[in-house]
Amino acid sequence: MPKFPNFAARVNQITGSVFEKFRSKMVTQGENLVKLHIGDTYLPTRFQLPIDRSVLEKHRDYNRYCNTFGVEPLREVLTQKLHADNHLQAEPRHVLVSNGATNALSISVMSVVDPGEEVLILTPAWPFFFGMVKVAGGHIKEVPFYTRLFENPNLDVPECLEEALTPNTVALYVNSPNNPSAKVLAPQHLQQIADFAHKHQLWVISDEAYDGLTFDDRPHISIASLPNMFEQTLSIFTFSKSFMFAGLRLGYVVANETAVKSLNKMMVHQLYSPSTIAQYMMVEPVKTRDQWLPPVRQHYQDLRDLFVNELRIDFPKPEGTYFIFFPADKYLRGRDYWELIETCLDSGVSVAPGDSFGKDYTKYIRLCFTGESPERLEMGIERLNRIFG
Repeated sequence: MPKFPNFAARVNQITGSVFEKFRSKMVTQGENLVKLHIGDTYLPTRFQLPIDRSVLEKHRDYNRYCNTFGVEPLREVLTQKLHADNHLQAEPRHVLVSNGATNALSISVMSVVDPGEEVLILTPAWPFFFGMVKVAGGHIKEVPFYTRLFENPNLDVPECLEEALTPNTVALYVNSPNNPSAKVLAPQHLQQIADFAHKHQLWVISDEAYDGLTFDDRPHISIASLPNMFEQTLSIFTFSKSFMFAGLRLGYVVANETAVKSLNKMMVHQLYSPSTIAQYMMVEPVKTRDQWLPPVRQHYQDLRDLFVNELRIDFPKPEGTYFIFFPADKYLRGRDYWELIETCLDSGVSVAPGDSFGKDYTKYIRLCFTGESPERLEMGIERLNRIFG
């Protein structure tokens, strides 16, 4: 059973990159090494990409395979970001760059869950994660959590988790700031989760896709920053949310060195490595995030307040992310739930049904308040107010 610190059996059944065992000697050789080991070409690309020439001149190997753990300049600057923003004492060897958070989460599950093992998923949760556990052959144990915290901030967290725990439980999935509930876990809640995971030797898969997107000066705390938690936590980040580069498909995992090597084994057999040039393009945004991120976060907070002030629906005030999540029961007024969803579409507003986020949320609705311009958001609010009354 792959409870912490062990890994899933499939990790030992596959090798990593065929050249990984020689990496240190290859690095030692430096420029002296004549590289005849990999199927690449020395020729520059014959087609000029529509990218600023200074970028291409600076990174002449942009069209070639890179280190499967990530390009060094990006891993270096990410460790500085992790120290400053997340209080994680990570080094480059603790960082694995991935093809978005989706890839990072997938290889995390594949690395710590064997067929038949169970994963506790705090719900409501991002829909794709359920599928990742199933693909790994694992079983899902849902724990209704974030919405309960809005109702009761003093919720007994260990009691909630103990009810779902079985001898086959090997991992726990936590997502803060949470999609879809917009709940940001407070220090005491994270500590209780950490204590529970430590007590039961559970791997913690910490989905921090909305890192940096909290409101009202609320801190975002990485669970791996708590005492004794770095070693048993797989912390997943992305460039799709606060960095707004979803189309580049880049993310990264932060974990202990052994875990990073195990995850890399999984990744090289799926996609080998993320885009080389996309990684180089992210170095400067990471360095300058303190200049451009605060205004973005404030703008999102303003959009949240627009919905809070003008949308005539009862919902918990979002603490982070860019979602509103609420039960639609009292707004049905004789209508079927799915009829209400259809009414929204017929009125020119698309919403996300709640059943994808967990079995306890079949009558919930999720709204995103950042996907359209303020003018079109106003239009959407007017339409929703007419529908929900």
